[in-house]
Amino acid sequence: MQVAAENRDETETSKEDITSQTLPFYKLLSQADRLDWILMVLGTLGSIVHGLAQPVGYLLLGKALDAFGNHINNTNEMVNALKKVVPYVWYMAFATFPAGILEIGCWMYASERQVTRLRLTFLKAVLSQEIGAFDTDLTSGKIISGISSHMSIIQDAIGEKLGHFLSCFATFFSGVLIAFISCWEVSLLALFVVPMILAIGATYTKKMNAISATRMSFLSEATAMVEQSISHIKTVFAFVGENSAIKSFSECLARQLHMSKNEAFVKGFGTGMFQIVTFCSWALIVFVGAIVVVAGRAHGGDVIAAVMSILFGAISLTYAAPDMQIFNQAKAAGKEVFQVIERKPMIYTNTEGKILESVNGCIDIYDVHFAYPSRKETLILQGFTLSIPAGKVVALVGSSGCGKSTIMSLITRFYDPIKGDILIDNHSIKDLDLKFLRRNIGLVSQEPSLFSGNIEDNIKAGNSNADDDQIQKAAQMANAHSFISQFPEQYLTEGRPIIRWTETESSNSRAILKNPPILLLDEATSALDTESERVVQAALEKAMQGRTVILIAHRLSTIVNADMIAVVENGIVTETGTHQDLLTNNKFYHNLFELQNISQESYTRVEDSMEEVASIQTDISSQFLDQPDEPREVSKTPQTTLKKGEMKESGEGSIFLRIWFGLKKREVIKIAIGSSAAAFAGISKPVFGFFIITIGVAYYRNNPKHIVGIYSIVFSSIGFLSLFAHTLQHYFFGVVGENAMTNLRRALYAAILRNELAWFEKPENSVGSITSRVINETSTVKTIISDRMSVIVQCISSIVIATIVSIKVNWRMGLVAWAVMPCHFIGGLIQAKSAKGFSSGSSAAYSELVALASESASNIKTIASFCQEDHVIMKAKVTLKKPLTQSRKQSVKYGIIQGVSLCLWNIAHAVALWYTTILVERGQASFEDGIRSYQIFSLTVPSITELWTLIPTVFSAISILTPVFQTLDRQTEIEPDSPKQSPHKSIKGEIEFRNVHFFYPSRAEVTVLDDFSLKIEAGSKVALVGPSGAGKSSVLALLLRFYDVNGGEVLIDGKDIKRYNLRKLRTQIGLVQQEPLLFSCSIRDNICYGNEGASEAEIIQAAMDANIHEVISNLPRGYDTSVGKRDANFQADKSKE
Repeated sequence: MQVAAENRDETETSKEDITSQTLPFYKLLSQADRLDWILMVLGTLGSIVHGLAQPVGYLLLGKALDAFGNHINNTNEMVNALKKVVPYVWYMAFATFPAGILEIGCWMYASERQVTRLRLTFLKAVLSQEIGAFDTDLTSGKIISGISSHMSIIQDAIGEKLGHFLSCFATFFSGVLIAFISCWEVSLLALFVVPMILAIGATYTKKMNAISATRMSFLSEATAMVEQSISHIKTVFAFVGENSAIKSFSECLARQLHMSKNEAFVKGFGTGMFQIVTFCSWALIVFVGAIVVVAGRAHGGDVIAAVMSILFGAISLTYAAPDMQIFNQAKAAGKEVFQVIERKPMIYTNTEGKILESVNGCIDIYDVHFAYPSRKETLILQGFTLSIPAGKVVALVGSSGCGKSTIMSLITRFYDPIKGDILIDNHSIKDLDLKFLRRNIGLVSQEPSLFSGNIEDNIKAGNSNADDDQIQKAAQMANAHSFISQFPEQYLTEGRPIIRWTETESSNSRAILKNPPILLLDEATSALDTESERVVQAALEKAMQGRTVILIAHRLSTIVNADMIAVVENGIVTETGTHQDLLTNNKFYHNLFELQNISQESYTRVEDSMEEVASIQTDISSQFLDQPDEPREVSKTPQTTLKKGEMKESGEGSIFLRIWFGLKKREVIKIAIGSSAAAFAGISKPVFGFFIITIGVAYYRNNPKHIVGIYSIVFSSIGFLSLFAHTLQHYFFGVVGENAMTNLRRALYAAILRNELAWFEKPENSVGSITSRVINETSTVKTIISDRMSVIVQCISSIVIATIVSIKVNWRMGLVAWAVMPCHFIGGLIQAKSAKGFSSGSSAAYSELVALASESASNIKTIASFCQEDHVIMKAKVTLKKPLTQSRKQSVKYGIIQGVSLCLWNIAHAVALWYTTILVERGQASFEDGIRSYQIFSLTVPSITELWTLIPTVFSAISILTPVFQTLDRQTEIEPDSPKQSPHKSIKGEIEFRNVHFFYPSRAEVTVLDDFSLKIEAGSKVALVGPSGAGKSSVLALLLRFYDVNGGEVLIDGKDIKRYNLRKLRTQIGLVQQEPLLFSCSIRDNICYGNEGASEAEIIQAAMDANIHEVISNLPRGYDTSVGKRDANFQADKSKE
């Protein structure tokens, strides 16, 4: 079975939608207020001044060359002319300081303010939608993405990236202007080259985006598979689905690998095309410049100023290409965000409607027809009619999927019927104020859900004005008070793992505290054991008094006292009456009664004596298994810690060696070829720095056309060689990195699925953490090989060549160039960070908001039924205050840092020109050698900056990989494949627990089973009953060897289960969990999960045994219907032969 295979078409469709966005960019600024616009205007001013600095610098370089050329035979006049140029370089350096402050500070803070409002607007829009939207359009993933990653992209786009983009365009336009002023002929020719560079950039970006989108869609499938398998790990283990999960995961990785190879080639070829076009353009333009100079229409300095200004202006557009990519991503993200914001709900929560003075609770349902929005072709209700008098208790019974729970959803107006109407006290619920309606209806759903926070806050959701006494009374009525009191913090106990033990009780308490005139109980006690159910049911019966109650129960014992029981078949009420009436007159009800093996006499005994425990016969293979039961007593005896399962420490050095020495021989050959290509690619910067000044000086020599023509041929040759070098470099490093990452992901995923269940219950091994470890953290292997090591080789080559040539040309200027290198270096580091965005890591500040949105999406029905929308928005506003305050401080800090970096960068140029003047004046160097020596090193300094930033990222990436390799090396405590031998025949089923002692590894101080002994004969049916925390689920977990006992032994057919091959043993045990868990695939694949060889007949028979074949057959696609987390109503028998 391939999990999530059914969703591939949808993924491809969504991918096509993303690549064809039409949202106008200005709409992303729709949340801006007056102050934001002022900040953006100031930020634009700063960006423009920043962008002007480089072209003005090249204009001054041209003036310096003119000073040299016009006085080439008179050193004193040359020096005096140079001294007039130097001050302007200093002026430009100091002007960039305030520009940097405005550019970063204003754009950063303005974007933070706008996106804060946008997040709130988005969350308000989500909470205002009808429930049907969450079944179709508004998936949990879409909501979480919308408020987290999409918002981060939008903030990036309308903040620093927009400022950087404007500075790049200012560089381009000012460069064009200066170029035309200096030499219009050369500028005009250069302008014809610019479209070619832009076309290559656009083609490259489009192709990379298309490949990346496809690759990411495959990666999303793989991520979903990992997330599903880990969140359903008990199901995976119980049904021996490890190999199936690994196979599906590997198939997705194989598809991604193919796309990544294409991506590596396009990256290399695209980068090479930039090089060849740039070098050939320089070659042509400088040769034309020589013709212009010979003709006397321009000076050599004018030509160099024009060439450098316009070409580096064009290159600045390529620097803006990533910004444009971010803009496109932001428009794509913005379209999804604004689709939600502008979506008009089918049921408005805030529209004013009738508010009745009092609600008696009379409910009339007339000829209601209904189909869920996600399955419009399947009518659930087909003329449902029922009248419920005020104050009466009405029970709905019927087969799974007949529409019982649907009626409750319609009464609370989670959905509106297609046809028909529902009246409360003779008023259509469509005419009533929606919040008023829901405040007067209490709902306890089949799957109780609680919010993060403490128990008191969860109960108080039913009535925000309730005091402590009222909360405790509600808890007592729901049989939750005594259990809650066992916690050290009692009602102030926080944390979902703890609160989960009281989900049903707390949910019931919340509904009771609401004190509504209408109470809806949808299998409110289904998650409780038999004894607890009777106690809670008795409490609920007291709470029912004086209210209109509609209840659904999975055991008929809880509805025998109902005033009326309605039998629902195929979406209609076929008969109503009391329990006794239906037992006599309704065949369906009578058969349902007999199916549960309940007699009228046994119900009488239950009613007479609450102390007697009902004996329910059910096969051990059908027992429910949820989270480990909370133990009743805390053991004072200290326990020893486990020595198995410890992870071997992996140092950074050993991990680095494992990455490289783990490569196959053919991969090493690819690395060697890629490294050679990278080394050659590194010469382009120092070569350009050397020849561009040499050409500038040649304009003032005799026969400049001949000299420049030779240099033009050299330029063109280097361009062609760079094309091949960059292509080989990026392709070979990319392929090796992708192969290494894919192999590591596959090996890590397989290793994870070998671990025992206790490992998955550790805090550091949550579903999100493991998924991130498999998908995100393993990607650092590719980062190290493809994106880091190849560039490191290129940078080292560039630095070595530049240093040698610079010192060779003039050792004094070469040393000065190294001396001012820190100015370049610091400025370059900050500029590199600025290009990426200073606030790029700020998404972590919104973790609380993301958690709140995720929780709201998962519990949307609970939020709606208890009218908690405003409360959620209020909590969201509180969580957003801290990031906004931090952003104000950070915008000032990073603005100053940006200003300092720009200033330092230009100070280095001023020092170099000043010292060249000193060398010329002293006769220690010619102007040509001085400027050339500095320019070679100056253009190579970015390689030093890049190298400095890359090396720490390699070590950082290795540290990220540490837990990956620790997990990979870990020895599981429960080996699933040992011993290798398996039973020669099927086990008989004789089970014995002999003096078993057990505690959960996560709570070693608490004893769950203390000298537990039980023997079960083969073929017999045994029920385990007891209060919550007695250890019932623990017994089942030990039988499946989810855990090993700490003392005693568990035997099957007289043999210790540790002596069985675990995977083979689990194929002999069937399990149905307390909460039905389905994978995102077809119903057929879910039924035969772990037993892919099952025939169609076996699948159908299993569905018939589980009494769901008829429901499945009525679906348009039958057994091929795709299901997932929101389709848990499809409960099929997943037991294997």
